[in-house]
Amino acid sequence: MAETVRPEKGLSPFRKVRNLLLGSLTAIAFVLAVTPLLAIIYVAYDRGKSALSLSFITSLPAGFPVGIEGGILNGIVGSLILVVIASLFSVPIGIWAGLYLWDQSHTRMAKTTRLFSDLLLGVPSVIWGVVGFYVFSTNTGYGFHWGFSGLAAGLTLGFIMVPIVTRVTEQALHDVPMSYIEGALALGASRFQMVRGLAIPAAITGIGTGILLGVLNVLGQTAPLVFTNYYNTGIPHSLVGSNGSVGDLAMQIFIYIHEPSKELHVKAMAAALVLTVIVLLLDMGIRLLAWGSRKYAQKNG
Repeated sequence: MAETVRPEKGLSPFRKVRNLLLGSLTAIAFVLAVTPLLAIIYVAYDRGKSALSLSFITSLPAGFPVGIEGGILNGIVGSLILVVIASLFSVPIGIWAGLYLWDQSHTRMAKTTRLFSDLLLGVPSVIWGVVGFYVFSTNTGYGFHWGFSGLAAGLTLGFIMVPIVTRVTEQALHDVPMSYIEGALALGASRFQMVRGLAIPAAITGIGTGILLGVLNVLGQTAPLVFTNYYNTGIPHSLVGSNGSVGDLAMQIFIYIHEPSKELHVKAMAAALVLTVIVLLLDMGIRLLAWGSRKYAQKNG
């Protein structure tokens, strides 16, 4: 029986040194990549741990100045409301636009659409805030006249998400091997059947990543909220009108950290840690959903 030879035994000294060097550089790059996240978690926990408790995430801010007592329940609920509204608006449009750009990539219309989509990626969030103010919030001129409200803020954030979801969806579909697509079409599948049963399931992980990038982007926005929502210390009973504004963790952190009170600074860092945990949970949740969808497609394909 032939003896199995490990590949490392036949390597020259130069290749061994090169592999060791490249492996070391990879390890250093990994450490440098995760260091900012670990630094954020460490600093937020170290400076905000005294405020962390169950009541901190289950109670509303109170006292004077507002927030000196109570917790951040309003910010958690408001952030989730804004993310849901933004996602309901942007995800269908972004995925549909990405499918169009992928399927019709050779046409002039698709090239023009891609150009405008890429330009929208570079628009500063403060400009989106101004646009949202005039389209959704203001009671003068044109627009929907919703006032400072969660619906106005959520739709404005949705506009920010659309080009992100569109671009990543298109790229994820381009990563699907062309042989798979040609094989499905050769077996008699229609274009719609190929997209629904093959292209989207094969690209679902990339599409989920695009949605996640969009959600993470809007979770940290404050400028659009200043123009369309601002801040609410309670739980909203409506998403439009004078009482329609919602709380938001990013805005709450921004307000607390600019107050002279050291207690509010501690709460701002604790809220930053909570927001980071929410981001990590969303990341894991979307990846699990993408993994489950891919497994289901493979099982029923």
